[in-house]
Amino acid sequence: MKRWLYNPVLASSLKTRMRGWRTAAAVTAYLGVMLFIAYIFFKISFENEIMHSLSVSANHSVGLRVYMLLAVLQFVLVLLVTPAQTAGVISSEREMQTLDLLLCTKMSPLSIIIGKLLSSLAFILLLVISSIPLFSLVFLFGGIAPEDVAMLFLFYIITAFAVGSIGVFYSALFKRTVVSTVVSYVTIFFLGIVSVVLGVYMMAVHYSQVPRPNDYYVPFILYINPAVGLSDLLSRQAGVTATGVSVGIWGLIFGVSSGLGVQQGWFQKLPLWVGNCAVMSVIAALLICASAWIIRPYKRLRRKS
Repeated sequence: MKRWLYNPVLASSLKTRMRGWRTAAAVTAYLGVMLFIAYIFFKISFENEIMHSLSVSANHSVGLRVYMLLAVLQFVLVLLVTPAQTAGVISSEREMQTLDLLLCTKMSPLSIIIGKLLSSLAFILLLVISSIPLFSLVFLFGGIAPEDVAMLFLFYIITAFAVGSIGVFYSALFKRTVVSTVVSYVTIFFLGIVSVVLGVYMMAVHYSQVPRPNDYYVPFILYINPAVGLSDLLSRQAGVTATGVSVGIWGLIFGVSSGLGVQQGWFQKLPLWVGNCAVMSVIAALLICASAWIIRPYKRLRRKS
């Protein structure tokens, strides 16, 4: 069992990356920056709350705002850093002409891809996990439960896994690291911006029909956007939801959540962020399998034969 779980690529990368002083310095700097931003934001928000009200709920409101700020900062970190860490794992091996040597080992292409992906995500996951004590400070103000933080970090891990699989796939598909990195960021841009525009347009067209439909309609393209899942999760934790689409974010910005009807089907009955995690996990698994298929060593022999 231990031999089956052991991955030489992952073990070698962890020994190389994690034992230096740079990793500890990077974690310390990251937590220091997040703590400084949270402190400035907390100070400004708390002073504004005191000027307008002296109620006990002011502490809850300030703590919730700080929690939202930290959650968004962490999410942006995952989206920006993960492609840079994973987009060159295979293409760099090609550039150094060591991929063929790696494929000559007893490891399967799938094991190589998984080892490369996990080794690239190790540093990202280290930053995410090390910020748990920083998020726990929000408990002093109330309004956020430990299970809320656990669900948020689970969402981070799934998002990092999905975004990392995109980078690994393009790294296996293209021979140059620069090309795979650029295409990875373009894909993330599509998921973050274009999918929202198309999804909102599809919802607006659907609910503008005459007579107005009363069914529950969320375009599938929104389920592949991790920002949509984070918006729904944070709004639910803040206690502001409406049949799966957040009033605080989607309702105020687009004004379409109030028109959603009765949920139909087991998938639509799930919270939007849960469906988002499920769709991203399936896509990530398919991309990992496709990456292993691309680098398999015997595909050229089959083409020649």
